[in-house]
Amino acid sequence: MNLYKYLPPSRIDVIRDCSIRFTQYGDFNDPFELNPNIDKIAEEGEIRKIVDRDLVQIIEEEYDKNPIISAFISKESFIQLAAGNEEHLKNAVLGMEKQIVGLLPGMLQKTANSLLGALSLSEIHNHELMWSHYANEHRGYVIGFNSEHQFFNQQKSDTDELRHLRKIDYRERPPVINLMNTSGAELFFVKSVKWKEESEWRMLMPLADSSRVVERQHYPVHLFDFPIEAVVEVILGERMSAQDKDAIKALRNDRKYKHINWYQSELDNTSFEIVTRPV
Repeated sequence: MNLYKYLPPSRIDVIRDCSIRFTQYGDFNDPFELNPNIDKIAEEGEIRKIVDRDLVQIIEEEYDKNPIISAFISKESFIQLAAGNEEHLKNAVLGMEKQIVGLLPGMLQKTANSLLGALSLSEIHNHELMWSHYANEHRGYVIGFNSEHQFFNQQKSDTDELRHLRKIDYRERPPVINLMNTSGAELFFVKSVKWKEESEWRMLMPLADSSRVVERQHYPVHLFDFPIEAVVEVILGERMSAQDKDAIKALRNDRKYKHINWYQSELDNTSFEIVTRPV
């Protein structure tokens, strides 16, 4: 299956340099991206099990963080004193869950934006609105990738949520998330049905693995090199300037681009469809 990336004419460097951005979620155009509806951290019974298991460690950490307490009482005595109020402590921890849940989306966004980038591709190469929104009103171009290429299949294990393509799950409502029993799919690969026409696939990569970084306000641009063999077609926009067409067409003289199919998009006035012809 081929998957497509819509690009403005200013990004001819993507096909020229074989390097593409994996974008932080905070720089996406959908404000609902990575804004999960976290209902709870875990079921109450699961939290109690965790507190039961780690209560002494929690008490010790609180003791070590408080020099005033440690100046007046030994750690052993403090643990004995706190353990005598074990049930009260457990209920206090459970009572903090709502407060913690309210902070989690922001914490998740901050962490993800510093660690992960996403490449968004589409099943569709002739979507009129995507040409308008993502390819500068049909002045840009589209790269067609072979989704079966090894570049898009770099999983390190069967449970690896990164390094491979995943189809976006479009839903009427966001999932209600129990943090201890959720998957990366619910956090990173769910969008509103309002975006369904984009037929998106997405690939996550660790930003630390990027080939180079361009510093920029808000979010730095992390570029990942891809093998030219992963590209199978290039489609020029119906309104692309002659200068930009010449810049892209000049690449065809390079042997490494010989395997690529090149197309020009055109308007079919009888159907409101965008069609392509070989060039």
